[in-house]
Amino acid sequence: MFLSQCITDCKSDDHADNTTPDTLTTAIAVAEVYGWRVFAAPPDVKKSYKSERHNGAKWGATADPGEIRKDWSRWPRARIGIPTGAVNGFIVIETDTIEGHGVDGLAGLRAVEVGYGALPETRQVMSPSGSLHRYFLHPGKRIRIPNSHGLLAPGVDVKGDGGMVIGAGSVNADGRSYRLVNALEMAALPDAWVDLLKERKPTIRERATAAVNAHRLMRTIRNGGGSAYAQSALRNEIGALLRAPPHHRNDALNRAAFSLGQLVHAGLLDRATVEHELINACQANGAQDTGRQIKATIESAFKAAASKPRKGL
Repeated sequence: MFLSQCITDCKSDDHADNTTPDTLTTAIAVAEVYGWRVFAAPPDVKKSYKSERHNGAKWGATADPGEIRKDWSRWPRARIGIPTGAVNGFIVIETDTIEGHGVDGLAGLRAVEVGYGALPETRQVMSPSGSLHRYFLHPGKRIRIPNSHGLLAPGVDVKGDGGMVIGAGSVNADGRSYRLVNALEMAALPDAWVDLLKERKPTIRERATAAVNAHRLMRTIRNGGGSAYAQSALRNEIGALLRAPPHHRNDALNRAAFSLGQLVHAGLLDRATVEHELINACQANGAQDTGRQIKATIESAFKAAASKPRKGL
């Protein structure tokens, strides 16, 4: 109850001054009450001010009150970033809204519940855009819960191992806050949901299907159809990036750049052309990032694509 009361006292709905030490108080409470690692996140971007090189932890996350005070002293307007997954013992299932993201994530989640059972009531946090974050206990270090964006259902994201969320009490650059909806304890995921969300190795049949698809693609390329395939992929990825909601635009850029980067490394697409199309799509979609930031994301995705070339190419 201490943490819930702290968040309630420190952050009211009409609190628009994110230069006060209230977020620091909440960040320390999160670390001390739950033992969670946290990190200082900018008020307008979902990333960390720090990196792993600071203390060996992803995002420079820490549960040390002294380090937290030092971080917030340096970045007093920081939001509270919280790593999800086994590292902190919880995952988050997030549902978007039509008003905030153009998709009814709650309807998507309810559809999944029809097949896998209703999720139990649990701790909830609401983002300034109206997205609802449901916190559930992580099933244990032996089970990996991967992150996903809209794969479970339209408008439903899973923040699992390697993921992060912005915590309650945080204030965006525009003064809008993340708020705690209830003070419930985090519930455990039902077994059926653990089976649904956990990472699993592909079955023999799935591997065989992937092999067949790879051979088909290889034949297409050998018969001179590689260029047509690549151009179709380019159109599809750029179209998806143009339609990406603001909340998922960076994720969409990363996915598109990775997929197209595989084709660039296979010699089927021109790198400069792909970069140009990706940057134009981001700007047309209203991206607030600078050209340098967009290029950095593309470069990172291209590097990752180089180490994971498209099968069959």
